Order: sequence, then structure tokens, then C-alpha cells
Amino acid sequence: MIRKLYALSKFETRIVLSDKAIFLFTLIFPTVYFLFIALTRGVNASGQAFYSVIPGFWTYMVLVGVVNQITSAIVTMRENNFLKMFTFIAGDKRLIYYANLIPQVVIIQAEILIFDVVAAVIYHANPAVLKFMAAAWLANFIIIPVVSFFTSLILIIPVKVQTMGALMTGYIFLGLALAYVQTSSMTIKTLLTAINPGNFIINMYLLLIPGNGRLDNLVMLVVVAIVYLAVSNIVISRMSLNSATTCA
Repeated sequence: MIRKLYALSKFETRIVLSDKAIFLFTLIFPTVYFLFIALTRGVNASGQAFYSVIPGFWTYMVLVGVVNQITSAIVTMRENNFLKMFTFIAGDKRLIYYANLIPQVVIIQAEILIFDVVAAVIYHANPAVLKFMAAAWLANFIIIPVVSFFTSLILIIPVKVQTMGALMTGYIFLGLALAYVQTSSMTIKTLLTAINPGNFIINMYLLLIPGNGRLDNLVMLVVVAIVYLAVSNIVISRMSLNSATTCA
């Protein structure tokens, strides 16, 4: 199983790196926008300003990266009937998903690292901010797979190629719009985190801000993550291999 996963991941990595357009939305756009804002409006180089601004960019990069590079990729494979072929070869749909997930985690992390270098220079990051950046970057090794598993729920929808772009764009927009909805009610916060991966991402980052760690928030995020993982594995193992586009 490990050998199959390694071989499939290597194959997926070659495919991903052959398409340079993936860096456009997850790296170039947010970096250029960040630089534009910094150069035209100026930057408050305080730690609090960094904590209030940069996690939003990270949330965008993770959510867009996961939806465009992982979830959409699996849907496209299914609609082109490649998922059925690869599953026949691998013997398990989950192997195909994990083989796509692994290189994408590395790529998204590399993109965020490049963005972090730019942000650190612009903000003249102090040691406390650098520690926060490092903690957030390491946390992404957990955040990205969890968010990926959550968005795998889309795979149960018979999405056609013609409508996939609009659906994913709307999903990303809604996820980002709800991400910064903050409330003092733990019930509402838990509900938003459970239904929107954007809230999960931003709450994870906010938890890492010095002096902002709360046990109840940590427990809530851990419980939500466990539910994501459990449900998504069922979804992935039972998702249809049939193309909705072909069937239509």
C-alpha cells in the first residue's frame, strides 16, 4: 500500500508541477495584492497589525489551494473517467485521494513560505511575529489535510465539468466571506466552524496568536477536525466513480 501511495504521489507531483497556472491564484494573486496594499496604503509594522491582516491571506491561500488543486482535481479526474481507471489500478479510491493530497500539501506550504518571506520583510517582523509565522506554517500540515477532507464532501455531488468552475468559485467566496464572522457565542462559533472550512482555518490561526489561546476554542477545533476526518473518509471511500458529465 505504501509503495502504491508513493508511486501515485510521485506521478501526481509530475502532473501538478507541469501546470504552472496553479501558482497564479494561490501565490501570485495574494502576494501582488498584499504588496499593492502595502505600497499604496502603507504598513503598520506592529505585531497586532500583522496578527489582524496576515491570517486572512493565509486563509485565502489554503482554501483556494485546497479547493482548486485538490477537490477540483479529483472532480475533474472523475468527470474525465481517469478516477475510475486509477482506482482500478490502485485498488482503493482513498489511495488516489491521498496521492493527490500529499504533493499539494507540499506545494501549498511552499507557496505560503514564499509569501511569508515577503510579509516578514514588509512588516519588519520581530521575533514574536516570526515565532507566530513559524507556528502557523507548521500548523498548516494539519490544517490543509483537515480542510481538504472537509471539502471532499463536494465529491458526493454529481458535479458536471461545465458547472464545476462556478460552483467552486461560489464555494470559495462564501467560505472567505464567512471566515471573519466573529461571535462571542461558542455555539454559533462551533456551528460556523463545523459548516465552513474558512472559519476553521482562521480560528486555528487566531488560536496561535500569543495570549489568544483558549482551551474551549482548542477543544472545539479538535472535535470539529475529528468529525471532518471521520466523515470525509466515508465520503471518499463511497464516492461515485461515474462521470456526471458522461451520464448526462
